[in-house]
Parts: sequence; C-alpha cells; structure tokens
Amino acid sequence: MPELSVIIQWMDQYPKIGWLLLLVYIVLGVVRHRVINAESGSVFRGLLNFRKRRLEQMLTQPYLNEKDVRLAKLELRQRSLYRLTGVYNYRLQDLSVIMCDRYGLRAGYLKPWRNWLKEQDGQIIFNRKWHCFRWRLFLAGQIANAALLAAFIVFIVSHASAEMIAPLMMLFMLVWWFPWLMVTSVPTPAWTREMDAYLEKFNGEQTRV
Repeated sequence: MPELSVIIQWMDQYPKIGWLLLLVYIVLGVVRHRVINAESGSVFRGLLNFRKRRLEQMLTQPYLNEKDVRLAKLELRQRSLYRLTGVYNYRLQDLSVIMCDRYGLRAGYLKPWRNWLKEQDGQIIFNRKWHCFRWRLFLAGQIANAALLAAFIVFIVSHASAEMIAPLMMLFMLVWWFPWLMVTSVPTPAWTREMDAYLEKFNGEQTRV
C-alpha cells in the first residue's frame, strides 16, 4: 500500500513526532472505547451490573411482599429494554419495541433521538423544535471548529517548522475535533425526516387501535 509506505517513511524521518502521534491515537481510541462506548470492563458498566445484581438478589428474599418483587422485576425489565432499545423512558420502551417490530427496524432505531422523544396517550411524540435547535447549534460548533482550525494552521505556519505543520494539524483534529464530533453529533435532517415519517405512520395506527 503506497499510503502505508509513505507513513513509514515519514516516521523514519521524524521518529519522535511520529511515535507521539501514534501514542495519542492509541490513547484516544482506548478512551473512546471505555468511556463513550462503555463496553465490558468499564467502570460505568460495572456500576450498572452491581445494581442489577442487587435487584436480582431482592427477588430471592422471602420477606419482600408481592408489590416489592413486582417493582424489582419492572426495574430489571426497564434496564434490559434500555440495553435493547437505547431508550430509558419505560413508557417509550414498549412503544419502541412495537414500532421496530412492526416496521422491521433495528431495536435501537430511536436511540439517536431519545432526548427529544416522549410518550403521550399511547403515542411517541417528537419535539421537532428542540431537535432543530440542537442541529443548528451543532452546525455552529462545526463552523467554529473550522475557524479554530484555520486560525491554528495560520499560527503553526508562522511559528513551526515545515515538518511540524502536518503532525500538529493531526494532533489538533485527534485531540479536539474528532472527540467533540463524537460527543455532540446530532442526527441529520434527512435521517430525522425518515424517522418522523415512521412516527406519523405509527401514531396514526395507534390512534385506530
């Protein structure tokens, strides 16, 4: 691969900078895997599993009445459906399961919009205004980051040597722009219109039920 050979040649020429960027890339990958994805072994998942085990132990305690056991089961069901649907509101979870099963959607289809969804009279209500506001805020952040990157490029061009320009730009994007993008990203309007069409169809069928 020509790209790989170019990278190896560049790292041979500037070993300190190359290994520093590689180390930063590896560290960011680990942080993203542990914190953002919260996969197995993370602290957050360990805490959630601890509470789940406590609830499961409650089901075996003979001194709890039927209402206590039923409430513990509802809490466990809510946690399981959250892992399935990506939605934590217990009223939305059942509707999300019905909708995804009815239209052949993946189980976590509504997860990207969960902050703007609520249940009302057996329907899923989408807050379009707040989503539109967040989308515009996201675009403003993108423009601000682009302007910041341009200012950063101007700064390093005038203060850094030629061989340092590309690594510093990569470092800026890896350390700041890409993590910010992953944390603040908002579903696009086109994708949202598709979801909204499913919601309108689903809510219309729910009204007739």
